[in-house]
Amino acid sequence: MAGDPIVCGVCGASNDAGKSRCGSCGARLDQFAESLTADELHDRRYQQDGFEWKWVFASFVVYLVLQVVALVVLPLVINTYDPQGLPGMMISAGLWFVGGMIVGILSPGKTFFEPTVGAFLAIAPTIFWLRHISDVSQLSLPAYIIAGLMGVMITLFGAFAGERLQMAMKR
Repeated sequence: MAGDPIVCGVCGASNDAGKSRCGSCGARLDQFAESLTADELHDRRYQQDGFEWKWVFASFVVYLVLQVVALVVLPLVINTYDPQGLPGMMISAGLWFVGGMIVGILSPGKTFFEPTVGAFLAIAPTIFWLRHISDVSQLSLPAYIIAGLMGVMITLFGAFAGERLQMAMKR
């Protein structure tokens, strides 16, 4: 079984056979060259295998599309809908949760961190837009940043829920 991939015992990433160090975390792979037991594989079922920037970009695009609909188009269509300040950030966090679920379901393998990084990148345009449209409910910049970081944490839960749904659909 010299051609089988080696799963890192530290981070759970899959590495090519013959590598001496993990490509993800740098841990030594010598002691992990043997195949893992069924219990060890079961314990690692929720660990992310790697990191792909294309899923960061995909999640960022999903978030921007959802936010354009919720924060730009809907206020134009519904006169009483006015997402300013904290309500706008809360709506964004909910959209990031949904976007994280979508990316978690669609992406192959386990991708928890990519949607989270995408949400982190979406904080700046979200804050810019909400500060731009706010005429009544204005938050301070640190309050917007804290709300955005809380949204990023919520995104991680959405990505995990999406991955769980993806695993359930494979059965």
